[in-house]
Amino acid sequence: MSGLWVSDSGDRFVAVSDNGKSVTGRLSYDAQGRLVGAGHYDVRPLILDKSLDYRGRLNDSEDLIRLPDGGWLVPFERNHRILRYDGADRPEGTPRKLPVPPGLENAPANGGVEALAALSDGRILAIEEGDDDGVRERHAWIAPADPKARGDWQPLTYRAAPRFRPTAAAPLPDGGVLVLERRVSLLGGWAARIVHVPADSLRGGATMDGVELARLEPPLPTDNFEGLAVRPDAGGGLFVYIVSDDNRSPLQRTYLMMFQLPAGALKATVAGR
Repeated sequence: MSGLWVSDSGDRFVAVSDNGKSVTGRLSYDAQGRLVGAGHYDVRPLILDKSLDYRGRLNDSEDLIRLPDGGWLVPFERNHRILRYDGADRPEGTPRKLPVPPGLENAPANGGVEALAALSDGRILAIEEGDDDGVRERHAWIAPADPKARGDWQPLTYRAAPRFRPTAAAPLPDGGVLVLERRVSLLGGWAARIVHVPADSLRGGATMDGVELARLEPPLPTDNFEGLAVRPDAGGGLFVYIVSDDNRSPLQRTYLMMFQLPAGALKATVAGR
């Protein structure tokens, strides 16, 4: 699973895999509200656009966002593009290609837009994963809800932690975003960070240098975390979900985890910057 959306009620999820499939299912909780299971899966292939300019794989879908009007956006790597889908319960039907952010065509084949979010004010934020080259700064772009031309995308920069790369983003009610970052190394294995980027950093020309809220490293359960979703809780806080992509490897696992972010925690991180 490389992209994730969870309903506000928490009982339903939609995900995409990096082989061009959408997955829907149900989530279950115990009496204390802790996530305990998922099931009732329905897996279907995404309908893909086609172009004579494309080379290689077309179906490397990497994230998933639900738009306020009910549509869906899915970014793809290798043939870098962002497709808009209709569909009431999942991305379905023939997609429409959005104008490509300027410079995205120069991204590494396996390092395009992995993090995409529909902000609370309607704008779209896209962040490039980039190469595993130790560079902390990654290309990012922000655009109106339905960009009509490449020039509608304004460039900005995302600064990750050393050796980490952004893999997902989720909008927050206050106008900011959470960003999921991933690291992998031969010695340290898998690791992940959840980072808060406040709303005042989400503008053209800015550098998004967020505050780390959580880090998952051994001995905690770790894997290739690539999907992130957020929903409100009844107490004014947030539930944060992350899901891992097992790369179809017997040595990895697909984990779905839920965390609770208490009310006021995001304001505290902004005040402490």
